[in-house]
Amino acid sequence: MNPLIDCHTHIHQHESIEHKEIINRSLSANVKIIVCAGTSIEDSIHSISLSDKFSNVYSGVGIHPTELKTYGEKESNKIKDLSQNKKVICISEIGLDYQDDKTNKILQKEAFRDQLNIAKSVNLPVIFHVREKNDDFEAWNCRKDIIDILRTDLSVDGVAHYFQGNWNFAKKLLDLGIYISFAKPILRIKELEETIKKVPSDMFLVETDSYPQPFKKNRNKWTEPYQLPEIIKKISDIRKSSVEKISIDTTRNTLSVFSKHHKELENKL
Repeated sequence: MNPLIDCHTHIHQHESIEHKEIINRSLSANVKIIVCAGTSIEDSIHSISLSDKFSNVYSGVGIHPTELKTYGEKESNKIKDLSQNKKVICISEIGLDYQDDKTNKILQKEAFRDQLNIAKSVNLPVIFHVREKNDDFEAWNCRKDIIDILRTDLSVDGVAHYFQGNWNFAKKLLDLGIYISFAKPILRIKELEETIKKVPSDMFLVETDSYPQPFKKNRNKWTEPYQLPEIIKKISDIRKSSVEKISIDTTRNTLSVFSKHHKELENKL
């Protein structure tokens, strides 16, 4: 299998004593590069700290919609400052999340728009989050709002992280030039197969998300980057293609998204 890039994880949120083992397990599975997405200012700093320690780990910085308490010039300037770090290759994790009825949608939209503008100013791609209430597969509330904002405010490459939605939503994203990132939901949600079959070969990436999962009592069942080949295999089965081709496609596409750091990343593969 071609060397792989996990474009979106939160391995920095695991206990520090685990980091080296998590990275070693990923390397053993031919997952050569791991991107850690920050979810708050503090978490983004933590992500950068991990990337500074390991040469094959890179960072995303940003504020996740569910982490927003306030957002103004102070937060915006801090994200811009963090984005200057040499190991930061994207603005992430940002987006919209309507899971909670009490969420401040106006604040979420303002923060999302501003972080898109930061991405433009520093010429970095965005990897974004979109979540409907109750994870409704067909809902068109959060999805509509994010499409409307992306249509007017996105000026860099964008990736829809942990894609869960129907082909209609995927097509609207693709029409805006946005990449689709597939994760472990494709192993269990059959409705995702239409998108997997139809998405162009140059428009999808893969990820594991890999955040700590203490609700799983068996630590061995927690999601980690070393499981990325399972996602590649599932995509190859659905698309009736070879594992080798899918691995080549996804790595090429990921390098294309991270074009500002393309050469540096390619040298790590």
